[in-house]
Parts: sequence; C-alpha cells; structure tokens
Amino acid sequence: GSTSCGCWICSGVLGPDKINKAIARQSKDYLGHGWGFAWPGDRRIIYNRASASPTGEPWSERKKLIWWDRAQNKWTGGDNPDFPVGKSPDYRPARHDKGLDAIPGNAPFILHEDGLGWIYVPKGLQDGPFPTHYEPLESPVRNLLYSRDTDPVVNWFTRQENRFAPPGDPRFPYVLTTYRLTEHHTAGGMSRFLSHLAELQPEMFAEISPELAMELEIDNGDYVCIVTLRGAIESRALVSRRARPLQINGKTVHQVAVPFHFGSAGPVRGDAANDLLAISGEPNVTIMETKALACRIVPGRLPRGPAFEEWLDKYVPRGGPPNLHPEQPPPSAPAGDKFKTDHGQHGKTESAG
Repeated sequence: GSTSCGCWICSGVLGPDKINKAIARQSKDYLGHGWGFAWPGDRRIIYNRASASPTGEPWSERKKLIWWDRAQNKWTGGDNPDFPVGKSPDYRPARHDKGLDAIPGNAPFILHEDGLGWIYVPKGLQDGPFPTHYEPLESPVRNLLYSRDTDPVVNWFTRQENRFAPPGDPRFPYVLTTYRLTEHHTAGGMSRFLSHLAELQPEMFAEISPELAMELEIDNGDYVCIVTLRGAIESRALVSRRARPLQINGKTVHQVAVPFHFGSAGPVRGDAANDLLAISGEPNVTIMETKALACRIVPGRLPRGPAFEEWLDKYVPRGGPPNLHPEQPPPSAPAGDKFKTDHGQHGKTESAG
C-alpha cells in the first residue's frame, strides 16, 4: 500500500529526513517555521489559498502568504500551501471528478465539498443553520435574544437525579465552570499518582473573586461547599482576581471555577467536580454541557456519613418533579428529534423521517 501515516493531519512531523520537527526550536520567519510543527504539513495558516485572489495574486503585498508562480506552475510563498501545489487557478473540474479533483483552482476551502467558504452549514446539523445564542441549560440569567432560553433541540436526559435549575433560581445564583490545570491530566487518574505533580497541585479548590469572598466572608484557603441540584462537594477556596464578576443585564453574576482532576483514589485526593455536573447532549454529537452551570457556595466543611443527606436536603430538596426547568421535557419524552410535542423540532434542517 501507499499509506504513510495513520492520521493525515499528523503527517510530515517525521519525514524522510528522519528529523523530529516537533522539537525544532529555530524559527526562520514571522510565521514560526522552524519552531515546532503545525499539522498538517507544517502549514501555519489553514486555507492560505484564500490569501491570494482567484487568479493567484496576493490580495495584500504586506500580508501575502502564498501565490501562484506562473513561471514554475506551482503555489509558492512564505507558508506551505494548504492547497494542491500544482493546481492552477485556472483549473476547472470535469463533471464526474471526485475528491480534491472536484475542487476548482480558485476555491480555497479544500475541506468543503465545493471548496467554498460557507456563511452557514447547508446540511447535516440538527440545529442552525446560522449560529446564534442560547443560554446554557442551567443559567442564573434569562436569554436576552429570544423568548426561549435554551437550545430547542438539545437532549436533556431528564430524570430525578439529573435535574436542572430554572433560570434565575435564587438557590443557585452563581455561574459554575470547570477547567484544567497544567499539572494534571483529565480526571487525574494518571497525574495524581505521580509524586512530583501531586506535590505541585495537592488539593481540590474553588476559584472565586475577592468580591464574592467578601460577600460570603470567605478567606483564601477556607473550606467551602459547592452545591448544585445534582449534589455537593467540598474544596478549599482560592480567592483570585481571575474569577471576575460579570455584569449581565444590570445584574452582578459571580463565577465559581473548579478543576476537574480530583477524585477519591491516589496519594492526592479530593471531591470530584463531576458530582456537580448535569448530563446533557447537544443535538449533533451529544457533547455534554459541563462548562456552564448554576451553583451556590456554603462556607465550611461538608458533613460526612448520615449527616450529609440531612445537610443536602436543606439546600437541595429531593422532592418535586425531575423537570424543574420550564423548557425541560418530562422523563417519558424521547430525546431530541423524537419528542412528539415539537420539542426538538425547531431549527431542523431535515425531517425526522
């Protein structure tokens, strides 16, 4: 066969010269060639054919990237062409050509089937076709753009232990987000067992602003409990100016940021951020919405044992319907486009068929 790489976007980092270009540290130009490697093919600007006019001349002499060299009949310039090197701007495909052969020489966007830039996605998406804004499924504020707060074609996975707070629920006034630390990897199963990394980031924490810390009378390093409708965890407080309050529609909304690398095993342990998250699925590839939720903070330690259930009931009563959010379907409703009362039908590009 002719396969030279298992994944085409990784091709070229170790070529016939047997030099690992990823460790290169001698930059040769303003695009950074010679410093590391950019996949695929060390192209520093994707779709750089678009920096030249349909006939191949640079749109801007100052910002030119590649251009068509008529003497050599190839694309050349300061970057590696993100385009078939020998395809002339005058090239036009035959009717039955396929793949890259079907893309004209004046069409830069080679990963699109027609080679053109798209204002919107013409097919395949369950939402759209134009990008817009909906609030997260759980948000302390309402959507200022539409009467509807959330994406109408999202999958909620409604059940009692997966409840979402309604917009503006006073019990959960803060935005909760999760993030990564340099010293840890994913849920920490690999990094928390390494002594050097564990020593650098030894404990679960919640990052809050000085303003929120003052409001709740929390000092840096104090224990706090973060509570959502799904559960509660304990952490230290990290008072930081990075977690700035937001001003939304005349309202101050505080942020709470927690790393998601801690768990119950290993030499470095901590409560898991995943205990706070809701299970959901965006309508195209079912990615969970884990970066924007609603929470509250309770200063102090989290009770353990039987006292935990009593404490949690105080802040998150387990009674009531599982679909507290007014736009959330009931548990019996199929997810997404199978919901029979038009939930999940708005914005469809194709019928459920």
